[in-house]
Amino acid sequence: MNARIAIRKLSWGLGLAGGVVALAGETAAGPSLRDTMRFKLHYAQGVLEGIATENFPLVATNSTRLAQLARSTEWKTRTTPEYERFTTDFLRHTESLRKAAQNRNADAASVAYFQLTVSCVNCHRHLRGVETGRSDLPAPGPGAVVAVR
Repeated sequence: MNARIAIRKLSWGLGLAGGVVALAGETAAGPSLRDTMRFKLHYAQGVLEGIATENFPLVATNSTRLAQLARSTEWKTRTTPEYERFTTDFLRHTESLRKAAQNRNADAASVAYFQLTVSCVNCHRHLRGVETGRSDLPAPGPGAVVAVR
């Protein structure tokens, strides 16, 4: 019976690992932009889980991974000043998350997570406006909260 359980756990673990590798879709050149954004979402969800459960090591680990991701070459899809500002804001918020985790401060982590999320939404909104040529989507200022239409 114990052997069956061990085999089942091993099979499940290998299946999960295979799924992660398949999901990542990495090539010899590295992950695609889509994969990078999926990783960003995964790490952000880890931060939220850590805040909700007051698991500060989880917040610290995932905020560090987010910062590393934002410094990767796959992240840098644009070279415009606006995009650089969005990336700088994002990195500042990941650092705030890391510090909040270090200080075991759930309130500060919650605020930093909110700011991080807003910076993602603002950047994606800006990029959609740039890609579609829409001029009615102004780039929000640092730390701005964009109202839902």
